[in-house]
Amino acid sequence: MQQRKLSPFIYSLATLLIMLALVLVGRSFAPERVQITILGTTDLHGNLNPIDYYTNKPDNRGLAKIATLIKRIRKEQPNLLLIDSGDTIQGTPLESLHARKNNQPPDPMMLAMDSLNYDAMAVGNHEYNFGLKVLEKARKDANFPWLSANTYDKATGKPHYKPYLVKEVAGVKIGILGLTTPGVPNWDNPPNWAGLEFHEPVAEARKWVSMLRDQEKSTSS
Repeated sequence: MQQRKLSPFIYSLATLLIMLALVLVGRSFAPERVQITILGTTDLHGNLNPIDYYTNKPDNRGLAKIATLIKRIRKEQPNLLLIDSGDTIQGTPLESLHARKNNQPPDPMMLAMDSLNYDAMAVGNHEYNFGLKVLEKARKDANFPWLSANTYDKATGKPHYKPYLVKEVAGVKIGILGLTTPGVPNWDNPPNWAGLEFHEPVAEARKWVSMLRDQEKSTSS
């Protein structure tokens, strides 16, 4: 049981480290020295407001709680990327009510993340908890890409999501690669991930990083 609880977090953290590694590779080709700030969130689990829903008391959590900090850092560091490592649209009564009772309005977490100008989000295992219809609806609500390089459509063998994103910041090309824990089939009901398969993330990371580097070298030459 302990291993199951830790695994999603470990894979989320690995995703963030891959993003940082690609940034360092990109910086080595920069003609001048530049400073780029990367802000990362993970496992937000629907925590928008700074409230503990079980005690109904204020708590030190929530995206709204750090919104002021993010906006302040943007003013101080204009060369900035804001990324999330997934497990975002599940975990609070707010998101449960939205997913199960009234899924027509835009997803609350996506609205908040859009307002903060997130650049990308990796797809976490908890994105599947309410099924593919809710997942795809939230993905459409976002103004930023959901990334997963190791999630494939069984029927076509093609990636179901965009594997990576390339952003140019202060003249530096930065690769952001997303990965999803392959434990989704072990933890979620089969209808919630029907038609998808999750490949081993380390091998997929090696493959896509190599492709990313080759593609960016060819496009910049």
